[in-house]
Amino acid sequence: MSSWRFKDKLILADALGTTLTGLHAIYASDVELSLESESEKDELETSYSGASMETFYGEHISLNFKTPLAMSGTAGNEPAFAPLLLACGMVQVADATSVTFTKGAAVAVTCLVRFGKNTHNISEMKGNVSFALEKGKPMLNWQFKGLFSAPVASTAAPAVDWDRWVRPEVLGVSNSSDFKLNDVKRTLHKITIDLGNNVVFDRAINHEEIMITGHESSANFTLTAEELTSFNPFDDVAKVQMFEFTHGTATGKKVTIIGRYQMPWPKYTSLDSELTGYEFDGKLVPSGAGYDELTIVFE
Repeated sequence: MSSWRFKDKLILADALGTTLTGLHAIYASDVELSLESESEKDELETSYSGASMETFYGEHISLNFKTPLAMSGTAGNEPAFAPLLLACGMVQVADATSVTFTKGAAVAVTCLVRFGKNTHNISEMKGNVSFALEKGKPMLNWQFKGLFSAPVASTAAPAVDWDRWVRPEVLGVSNSSDFKLNDVKRTLHKITIDLGNNVVFDRAINHEEIMITGHESSANFTLTAEELTSFNPFDDVAKVQMFEFTHGTATGKKVTIIGRYQMPWPKYTSLDSELTGYEFDGKLVPSGAGYDELTIVFE
């Protein structure tokens, strides 16, 4: 009997209750699927040494992967990964020209992972996402947990529709990438934004659930160090300032990310040019209204 290629993986995901088909395929790379559980040793006392038998329970699944920061393609349409964002505790509001995501309550998704000849059905999946925006293609790093079910034999792989995944433009000046801090344009070298969800498998005697029990969103970015008369971040430590990252040249290809950021102490860092930069590693903090520390808009 033959095995299968390790990279023979396909993820389908959408809202609970959806009959998953190739239309729900996720444009995923670096897929990692792992089975997790708790265990309890017998701790048998004997006249000889050796391992004790264990009882395993609380089985659940962790699923990590990467996708491009796909665009909406058409103004007012959601990007292909919208159900995944909702499962990470983002709330979606759409109008004729844009789709906006802010923090809120998570809505679980259902998922099929076809791993070669085995297929795993993952239910009640919730998770976390981080945005990796550097030179090249903007990417999203996803980490999910879901309820376990035993794998079944895979059927033929469905035909997939990658056209839903509108390819993002490469980050750079030619594609209108820009960054402002406190409404002043700064030279950005990279930025990482993490929703910071605490995702747990909660198990009682008669209940199992994937929960997001809280979040602390963060952002790490590197800016060019300018003369203090132009940019003095040491004077702004602990102040809350807004940052705005924009990218994209045309309708259906634009994204804006707005963060409410408490300025940390800057750290000196060497840029690729061997000039000096400031690295900032701080938190996104909500106002008294709550859930307004991060806004993502697709146009």
